[in-house]
Amino acid sequence: MIFLPIMIAVAANVFYHVASKSIPAEQNAFMGLVVNYATALFVSAILFFLTPHEKILIEAARSNWACILMGLSITGVEVGFVMIYRAGGELSTASLVVNILIALAMLFVGGIFYHEQISLRKIFGAVLCLAGVALLSLKE
Repeated sequence: MIFLPIMIAVAANVFYHVASKSIPAEQNAFMGLVVNYATALFVSAILFFLTPHEKILIEAARSNWACILMGLSITGVEVGFVMIYRAGGELSTASLVVNILIALAMLFVGGIFYHEQISLRKIFGAVLCLAGVALLSLKE
């Protein structure tokens, strides 16, 4: 059952990066985010009402700090990628480099805060990831 959510995440990320790179350079990046989030709010509200749920205030009361942190984080991701692409970052490698670095950070976050095991295999994989980032960063 994990295959479908993975495919949704992959497809959404492909569209996300194509859209991020295609935001007009003359548009204020933050107005782009306003339009992005207005669209996300509209679609999320429709999906909320189409799925099983409690009363809206009960569901809203279930939110915690993580929802706010996620909103702030998403804003940072959006601004970061728009800036990467406006600075000349390539669609073919920007996401790859960023996601490798995220995976490396998550290795330590998982180990430190969630007590996940950091094995030699994971460390070797991290070293390979760093080598990949180095190779991707070389100019041709």
